Amino acid sequence: MNSDNRHIRAFIAISLPDEIKGFLHDIQKQLRKSGIKASWPKPAAMHLTLKFIGAFPVSKIDTLKTIMIREAGRIPVHTLFAAGIGVFPSVKNTRVIWSGTRGQTDILENLANQLENSLFKEMRIKKNNQRFAPHLTLARIKQPVFPKKMVRLIEDFKDVQSDEFRVSKVKLFQSELTACGAVHQLVFSAPLKN
Repeated sequence: MNSDNRHIRAFIAISLPDEIKGFLHDIQKQLRKSGIKASWPKPAAMHLTLKFIGAFPVSKIDTLKTIMIREAGRIPVHTLFAAGIGVFPSVKNTRVIWSGTRGQTDILENLANQLENSLFKEMRIKKNNQRFAPHLTLARIKQPVFPKKMVRLIEDFKDVQSDEFRVSKVKLFQSELTACGAVHQLVFSAPLKN
């Protein structure tokens, strides 16, 4: 097979330190006790997605790396922390439960927007229709959750927050879908401005 025709399923994200993954895993354990029927992402696979790309030609990875290096190099190292929980799309129709991000989120949003705009202008990678909403996925709901129960859970976790973590790199991952869930493999890292 000609390597120019190969594609990978790709996304750009920020890796999380082990202590943040542990914090999120503790929230998952508490949510499980509430009886919610969901699939629970493994802590090892948790990350903060900046841009989901989808099927991407291997032949264009060097161009993508160049854009990532340039845009990441314009954005300063910053700190974030995980805080509380929320849902997509609404408490009446919960599909995903997530933990939010706080801290220097203006810098994070600028990073995501810069990447999004450059990838569209230079590579025609489709833009997202919604505004960037940084979140850390905790659960994908399998059975409906009563809205009152979801509101109560959101209230229960409103003051919960992790320690700060430092964002110093953006990473390109290949995601392979398997019977046991998605497996992520690091392809490339680009450092932020020190």
